[in-house]
Amino acid sequence: MSERKETVRHGFAVAGVVTGLLAGGLVVLSGGLETTGERAMILWLAVAGGALFVAGVRERFPLGVVTVGWPRVAAFGLALLALGSSVIGFTQLFTGPSGLGILNVVVALFVAMYVGVVALECLLGGVRMDEETFVVE
Repeated sequence: MSERKETVRHGFAVAGVVTGLLAGGLVVLSGGLETTGERAMILWLAVAGGALFVAGVRERFPLGVVTVGWPRVAAFGLALLALGSSVIGFTQLFTGPSGLGILNVVVALFVAMYVGVVALECLLGGVRMDEETFVVE
């Protein structure tokens, strides 16, 4: 395994753990899952974090009768995070933010764009990064 590939996969594993901790922290801080919106956000973070963690620790992931390589699993997790971040950003934008609320919108939409580009990089297997980084052994 190349050093860059190992670094990228280690980053995905850590990102998965952090996302899972964020989901767990939201459950604890909210005092339970009372509304459907809270449940959806926790489920979104848990699934995305789980996909990133699996991409970081497993070379191949069995999905039914098909085996999926880690770059596709990582692309799925990152795409979920990008989609959720853009939904949160646009929701905040439509509710009429003021002051620091606009900064939250800008940050959420920038994160969505950035994570979406990284998801495409994983899915396409090395457009800007080395192709060796995304080789499934």
